[in-house]
Amino acid sequence: MRKRAILISTVVLALILIMMGAACCPPPGKEVTVGNKNFTEQHIIGELIKQLLEDRGFTVKLESGLSTGELRDGMEAGDIDICAEYTGTAWMVHLGHEYEPGTDNNELYLLVKEEDVDKGFIWLNPIWNSNTYALASWRDFVEDHGLETLSNLASLYREKEGEIITSIGKEFSERPDGLPALEMHYNFTIADPYLKVTTPPVYSLQDLEDYKCDVAMVFGTDAAIAEHDWHLYIDDEAFSPPYDLTPYVRSEVLDEYPEIADILNELVATFPGGGQPATLETVAECQEDWQELNAKIDIDNMEADAVAHEYLVTNGLIEE
Repeated sequence: MRKRAILISTVVLALILIMMGAACCPPPGKEVTVGNKNFTEQHIIGELIKQLLEDRGFTVKLESGLSTGELRDGMEAGDIDICAEYTGTAWMVHLGHEYEPGTDNNELYLLVKEEDVDKGFIWLNPIWNSNTYALASWRDFVEDHGLETLSNLASLYREKEGEIITSIGKEFSERPDGLPALEMHYNFTIADPYLKVTTPPVYSLQDLEDYKCDVAMVFGTDAAIAEHDWHLYIDDEAFSPPYDLTPYVRSEVLDEYPEIADILNELVATFPGGGQPATLETVAECQEDWQELNAKIDIDNMEADAVAHEYLVTNGLIEE
């Protein structure tokens, strides 16, 4: 009898110790590290991914403010599990290719996706916001001349023999895939006295804001475009490399947590054309959405985490 009591006590004590150990050292949960770069749009996408994954049960560490090289190095080393990169950056910087004008958003995305899988990375659905070099004007200039696309604008340059005041950044005026290539691709020339070259590039935006030019160089998702309701000319002949913001994940992480793909594709689907092939219209609409998101930080002085939270709630991805 006594032996039985001792045995029972021993079993009970063992169970208590096991339960105490479980309470002190809970089993590890779903943990991932997300990275983002060091500018407005990247801070927003980093917070969008972080907050959405946290809502779906993940513990997320956010490595923020990284350079392009640091972000890719972190992914390759396994220190970062998920980030959102631009297709143009991946193709030309990470994968070492030269860009050929005429490659549209869909083609470049597929090229990157197919090649990067061999390096252990899975590219999910893209956000078609093409944050690349672009040209913009005030809407009264556009309406006066019946313009919409770069082809329309090129026709006007030819008609006026290049006598349209145009402001661009110095780097864009010199780089091989910059202004000289753009003029050749669309068959127009800006007359020298009408070309203003600025350093830094942001002065091009200031020239347009101050009505010191009719056409200015911008980036596709600049907050100033939303602030002033400028017209962004559609690159209808696919000259500029597409820079579409796309979440991608280390394959080992996706093997362990396959649900991440559906979660992040659900986020992408809230943007115009998300989950569908890009069109000129969806790219333009998506650029407008990101111009407005960037403006919340750059113009309205909101914090990135607040902008992301507001977006996720508004689009029904998380609760208030």
